[in-house]
Amino acid sequence: VAGAQGLPTKQIRVDSTLMILNAMTVEDYMNMEIPPLDTLYYNAFSMSNAVKYYEEEVNYYTCAVRNEQMKPLEWLRFVTSASYGNTDIVGILRNEASYPIWMESSTRQRNFFFNVGLTVSIPFSDIFNTHNRVRQAKAKVRQTQYRRQSELDNIKQQIIGLYCDIISGINSLQSAAERLVVAKAQYDFAEKDFANNKITAEVLYRCKSYETAATQDYERLKRDINQALLCLEVLSCTKIIKPVSDVTPGPLTEQ
Repeated sequence: VAGAQGLPTKQIRVDSTLMILNAMTVEDYMNMEIPPLDTLYYNAFSMSNAVKYYEEEVNYYTCAVRNEQMKPLEWLRFVTSASYGNTDIVGILRNEASYPIWMESSTRQRNFFFNVGLTVSIPFSDIFNTHNRVRQAKAKVRQTQYRRQSELDNIKQQIIGLYCDIISGINSLQSAAERLVVAKAQYDFAEKDFANNKITAEVLYRCKSYETAATQDYERLKRDINQALLCLEVLSCTKIIKPVSDVTPGPLTEQ
């Protein structure tokens, strides 16, 4: 399809979730059931990738602590060797003229030889630094746990902020809708009065400006609510936005 000046236009595909939000009315927002904060916290802490990352990092450093504690076992070496078969002896003899004579002898009887031993090698640096390395590994575990708790607190703060924005926005949406209805009615009357030459174009323009401002305020407020809802779904890993027919009516806040 060609648009203005023959330029092609692209059809925008709206996500199904956005279609649900765009179709919602003020009553739908008021009847929307948002899970309690405890449920949002639990889902976020259980399924958030950031929290899982710190949990895996804690496990990694915990294993590092065990490795450092087992480090002294590396000082011990168990050595063993075995051989089975005929034994050959090779030697050199010298005669009176000092000429070397190679001699080789072997036994026909098969023999079995084995050797078992234990060696100990203790580096002095490891003796004095083992305790410090274990402490450092344990400190890494504590640091990761603190970062994990800090991430949990950050998620809580973001959830609380979005939750309050949604409640405040929905409570203000009713007033914005009422102002929009009044502004539209005022402009409709102004149009009729202008057609009957009862008001000037300037008055009609002001009425239109009021209607435009009320429409923009209403759409801006609705956009902020929708954005907060989408962000809260992602952050809390909880399904909140549902088709209007699936929404169970219930009060969002006490009136």
